[in-house]
Amino acid sequence: MNRLNGEKIKNIRLFKRLGLNETAKKAGISGSYLSNIEKGIKTNPSTETLQKIADALGVSVNEFFDSENISNDNINNTKPELNKRDLRDIAKDVDSIMDKLDKKEDGPTYYNDIEMKEDDKELFRSALELALKTIKVKNKEKYTPKKYRK
Repeated sequence: MNRLNGEKIKNIRLFKRLGLNETAKKAGISGSYLSNIEKGIKTNPSTETLQKIADALGVSVNEFFDSENISNDNINNTKPELNKRDLRDIAKDVDSIMDKLDKKEDGPTYYNDIEMKEDDKELFRSALELALKTIKVKNKEKYTPKKYRK
């Protein structure tokens, strides 16, 4: 079963250094509609709309979907989901790291001898948040006793 993943759309857009409104304009849709798709509020946009977004980003529509084949084996072994506390903790950690970057507590951040720009910081923030969420889910899978798994 394939499921639209708005966060993937956002990450692709940020990776390509495109703004929300810029991307929406290229796709011929409103910025608020694209934002709702990225946030998962609009989970069923038309195929035509998805194709326009993909064209604006220069990628295939397939990049926007999670592919998960659900079998009988996977029904009892569902992946743990992040709860509100997990998301709050991750946001707190990301904010702490980004605050240190902004204050240059450990020195300025450089990549290839060039100091990180504000646009790059937002991309870094998104990548960091995605990485921490992935790590949190893997740790829940690894360390949650079987009797507490759903």
